[in-house]
Amino acid sequence: MKEIYLIILSIIGFAVSFYIYYSKKHEKPMHCIIGQDCDAVVRSRYGRTFGVENTIPGMAYYALIFIYAVFMLSNRNLFIVKPVYYFIVGSSIASVAFSLYLAGVQAFVLRKWCEYCIVSTIASILILIAVV
Repeated sequence: MKEIYLIILSIIGFAVSFYIYYSKKHEKPMHCIIGQDCDAVVRSRYGRTFGVENTIPGMAYYALIFIYAVFMLSNRNLFIVKPVYYFIVGSSIASVAFSLYLAGVQAFVLRKWCEYCIVSTIASILILIAVV
């Protein structure tokens, strides 16, 4: 059953990351539901880490979780090996830590919120809970 949650959460996280990436790449304004200035957040200097758009590793992470969950549904014994499990848990911890860092940047540095970033952070936290 947790595999279904992982699939749903990974699709949500990937969709949000892709929307941010697409909006930035094509210089389209982001439509924020609660009225905050998402563009100011995602287009700030904190939107890149080491020269890489934050959304790219985010999309890769959510794709990894999606693939992991799909394979777990089809063959549970395939991913019981500890190195794979530890890699997934480690990736999830790293994702949550980085997401919380970016949430802190929004709260204390930029003092602006991006609801899409918050959805991604919540998805990462819920994925970590489901994986552990």
